[in-house]
Amino acid sequence: MIAILVTRPGGEADPLVHALRQRGYRVHAVPTVETEPVELAARSLETFDWIVLTSARGVEALVDLPSGPSFAVVGPETARALRARGVEPSHEPVRPDGADLGESLPDVNGKRIALVRASAAAPDLPNRLRERGATVEEVVAYRTVQGPAASAAQLHAALADPELSAVVFASGSAVRGFIELGGSKRLPAVTIGPHTTASAHELGFGVIAEAETQDVAGLSQAVARALPLEVPKNA
Repeated sequence: MIAILVTRPGGEADPLVHALRQRGYRVHAVPTVETEPVELAARSLETFDWIVLTSARGVEALVDLPSGPSFAVVGPETARALRARGVEPSHEPVRPDGADLGESLPDVNGKRIALVRASAAAPDLPNRLRERGATVEEVVAYRTVQGPAASAAQLHAALADPELSAVVFASGSAVRGFIELGGSKRLPAVTIGPHTTASAHELGFGVIAEAETQDVAGLSQAVARALPLEVPKNA
């Protein structure tokens, strides 16, 4: 059976782990990056026109949700987390990625935008919003920790699996954390998008698939394209 290494912060609770197992893969869930939440008070965000959220963890970091601003989310997972808090997003891009969000967010010229996300996030989204005339303040909702020591033994065990066929990366931080924990660059990589692919290439990985959408479904489908499971002959 094909084994896959998933490096996202959720570990066994990561929806991607469940999705891949449902498809029939054997999965090692070993976080090579972790996040430390930073609690944010609603009062500090009340004066913004837009609050832009790029992950469910960003939603969780908001102790209270201010009633004044409009909310935008990067994709379905973030939208579900926001709705669970009783707020309907005013904008969600067609494609669940930062590039589409930066292009499609309406009515941004001259507006103040709070971008709530990780400390190590790429600059593309805020740069594009500024190009479109917005004033953007980046608000750190959680800090990124690369190569958490608690994952070292798990990773060593996963790499010893003779059926391990690929590693899944959902961020450049996860790629770097994998290396810091002693991971091998010889293991083929599946990535969530262009930025992560670039990070993997820079560090010497061969990327065998890139997700078409930056979410669990896109990553799961990318793994299935790159490493299809055998179909029984009598199926």
